[in-house]
Amino acid sequence: MTIKQSPADFLVEEILADGFAHEVRDRPGALALYRLAKEGLTTPDAVASVARRLGVRTADIAYAGLKDRHARTVQHITVRLAAPAPAALPLSAEGPGWQAEQLGWVGEPISAAAIRVNRFRIAVRGLTLEACRRMDEAARLLASAAKEDPTALAPGARGTGEPASLLVVNYYGDQRFGSARHGQGFLAAHLIRGEFEEALRLAIAVWARKDGRREKEFKRAAAEGWGNWPALAARLPRCPERRPVEHLAASPGDFRGAFAALPYAFQELAVHAYQSHLWNSTARRLVAERCGKPATAARDPFGEMLFPAASNVAAELIGLELPVLGCDSQLRDPWKAAAEAVLRDEGITTAMLRIPGLRRPHFGEVPRRLFAEATRFGLSAPEPEDTGQTGPARRDGAKRALRFVRVATFDLPRGSYATVVLRALGE
Repeated sequence: MTIKQSPADFLVEEILADGFAHEVRDRPGALALYRLAKEGLTTPDAVASVARRLGVRTADIAYAGLKDRHARTVQHITVRLAAPAPAALPLSAEGPGWQAEQLGWVGEPISAAAIRVNRFRIAVRGLTLEACRRMDEAARLLASAAKEDPTALAPGARGTGEPASLLVVNYYGDQRFGSARHGQGFLAAHLIRGEFEEALRLAIAVWARKDGRREKEFKRAAAEGWGNWPALAARLPRCPERRPVEHLAASPGDFRGAFAALPYAFQELAVHAYQSHLWNSTARRLVAERCGKPATAARDPFGEMLFPAASNVAAELIGLELPVLGCDSQLRDPWKAAAEAVLRDEGITTAMLRIPGLRRPHFGEVPRRLFAEATRFGLSAPEPEDTGQTGPARRDGAKRALRFVRVATFDLPRGSYATVVLRALGE
């Protein structure tokens, strides 16, 4: 299977919460609300471009969440002016890869609480007929309201096409683990043990396949010059990631200070990645213990994902909040035993979830639902993919198998991952 063959294959749109939407006014206020459509840009890159176009500071623009660079996305931003001046902000604006449309005025900067759901439309390509059958069966088992006709989940195939709701374990998607994609582990696991040199090496001197060209070049240079800090500082390009090397050139051996010199956003992401890994591992153990044989299972570089049939999930688990573990977390039933096993495997305790000698970033506890519902779920009938695969036979006389494309549509609560829904369906 393939997703994101092109940005048009992966569409996501923020749907505003009713309470926030009702506060939007036509008369100028403290902040202008814009609908921002983008493609081929990260949210911070798009916002920086919008700020330049509107003549405001990047710090004056707020957004509710990060949206994928390799997708077509629609989200909302608020723009603050020093004083209400409607003529100073255009009703629409655009730049390379983005367009913005003013929707009105609001009194507070937008935040995650302003988003009711994210709405997805995803084309899944390269499917065999057997893979299509497995998707239909998985959708039937995951449907939180049982349907006698499983094809009702596939609009255009047979059945009613009535939207369903799928119940899926609310795993963090692998996008969350970018700081560990080098395949050498979570650098925050070294931080909590005071192994600052190894944590720094993983941060700036180990590259991954998905890194960009400039990022790989930087990390290769850092690996080659590791230890010769003055020469390395002179060799590396000017960028925030060079600051730890400059620190070591001035203060050799102070790897704690060098790590603290990294951009703080990166430090936070590294901590959150490890916490997310602990959460996924605990959730996996809990559903394995409490929900019987999984309906589907998906291999993942950061740990297998198990998805139970909706009919096997007890009501107490559907509404359960399984917290992201922090340094002050108190383990509680029904997830206590699963968390203890995960911590034991990691060789740590919750009290160890802090960075020696640094006040931040902090390992704070955050609530997270164990299960998420993918509402308004629909799955199109398989359509043959026009890829030239049915052309001449190969030299061995065998014809290439026909491949199909299907479109999945659904809504997810903020903080849940569409890629996890696709994993539950067998992607």
